Amino acid sequence: MKNEILFLLDYYLPHRWWIENVFEHLINWLLGKWYKITLITSRFQEDLKDYENIWNLTIYRVWKWRKWFFFRWFVKAFEVLRKNKNIKIIHSSSYTSSIPASILAKLFHQKSVATIHEIFGKLWKELKPWYSRWIFQLFEWLMIKFPHDIYHCVSLYTLNSLRIKWGISDKKLHLIYNWVDDDFWDIKKVKKSEIEYWKEKYWWDDSYLISYYGHAGKTKWIDLLVEAIPQILKENPDTKLLFNIIPSKRSEYIVERINAISKQLKAGERIQIFRWFSKEDLRIFVACADIIIAPSLAEWFGSVHSEACAMLKNLITSNLAAIPEVVSGNVILMSPPSSEWICDAIQKIRKWNFKKIPDKKFSWNESINMIEKLYTED
Repeated sequence: MKNEILFLLDYYLPHRWWIENVFEHLINWLLGKWYKITLITSRFQEDLKDYENIWNLTIYRVWKWRKWFFFRWFVKAFEVLRKNKNIKIIHSSSYTSSIPASILAKLFHQKSVATIHEIFGKLWKELKPWYSRWIFQLFEWLMIKFPHDIYHCVSLYTLNSLRIKWGISDKKLHLIYNWVDDDFWDIKKVKKSEIEYWKEKYWWDDSYLISYYGHAGKTKWIDLLVEAIPQILKENPDTKLLFNIIPSKRSEYIVERINAISKQLKAGERIQIFRWFSKEDLRIFVACADIIIAPSLAEWFGSVHSEACAMLKNLITSNLAAIPEVVSGNVILMSPPSSEWICDAIQKIRKWNFKKIPDKKFSWNESINMIEKLYTED
């Protein structure tokens, strides 16, 4: 009988960002290997059920906002562990779930595995105003001070952040890259007729398409791209700028800025904003692009970057954090990143004036087998 696993996750399906996709694949694979899974997560939509049982997967959803459901979450997990003695592993994820997972693992003598996606450290000063950054810095400090048996680090940059900044023992640190679904992110999976249909539908025609997709958070440095819009359009009269942005509080601010610039420049259809496509449509969106721009102040793996590279797209990004670890192909790494750098990089790509980075693959089978070893090894 395989050990049962308790997952504590900030979000889970139907919430769909990159992290949820990673855990969706992991949990589905574990279920296929006859593991029993209990999952405690946030009830971020009112229409979601508090409790679901689907075959060997049991889901509890508590509280609406993940930032404030710490105690209710802890109480529910305590109740589950007290009743179910078969659970031997607690798997959490940075940030919110890490602290209760550590406490519960100690109380019930369980193995604790923490997937660490990001460590901000001094970056909080760049991301948060002075009156709130200390709260986030304190929470990150607490997350580290409540220890785990195993730290699953999604990049060498993340691993070294834990090792150097926080002094976590190498014995506890395990580098397992997130995987990239090369089968899905394959340019050959997009039909020529689909690309032609999209270009006709959105009036892209024979335009040179420069695209951004993903979050609008400060860590993504979309602000640099927004600053560069006037110069990009001036230097590239055949170009259209496309933004496919995940809805959020800050995305509204970014959209307002882009619309104001578009109105000022009388850009019309040369600037287009979309509010996030389905995964299948996103693949077509990426396939249509001539360049993907993903500046990024900080990345601990880089989903957009690795997907764009898998699709063999020209990529402009930053020479920061984990990005150099994951990118390959036709890439320009900006150092230091700036709006001027973005404009220069576009011209270099259009003139084919860059060095190709050797291919990198992030295998699903390799990653998933390494994660299972974290559960089974003493």
